[in-house]
Amino acid sequence: QSRWLGRGGGQFAESVPAIDEAVEFLSRNQFGALIVIERSVPLGDAVRTGVALDSTVSARLIEAIFWPNSPLHDLAVVVSGDRIVAANGLLPRADASSVPPRLGSRHLAAVGATEESDAVVVVVSEQTGAIRIASAGTLSDPIPFESFAAELRKALASEEGFGEPAKEAAT
Repeated sequence: QSRWLGRGGGQFAESVPAIDEAVEFLSRNQFGALIVIERSVPLGDAVRTGVALDSTVSARLIEAIFWPNSPLHDLAVVVSGDRIVAANGLLPRADASSVPPRLGSRHLAAVGATEESDAVVVVVSEQTGAIRIASAGTLSDPIPFESFAAELRKALASEEGFGEPAKEAAT
């Protein structure tokens, strides 16, 4: 766990602030986004099906990629360490029962990518601007922007994901 986000600066130490800044912009403007962060399991198919890049992770680049109607705005961006390695990458979709019915294909792809790898996926809703994180086959509840960076760091450091969705207590 500490090899990813150790106190001395980890694999994502520079990526998280850039992703945080971009997600704030995307959320406030309701620009849909899928940002896949590779950990130990490479996402070969998403990279192969997308447009290959080799760029430092930056908020401005992520914002430009997901700007509506830009050539790369559909599908996913793949981040590996401090590099954006692909844009417009196709992700596997989870079964429709994996997410609430009001959520769409972007959320299904976020969960699907985490079912087949240890990736952490950030998803921004185009309809509402809501921010969620998918990890270990689960999707978080909406995350307030103020808490996003801390939640992303926690997800990247965890091997557990978000666990089971909250269940109401029996009465």
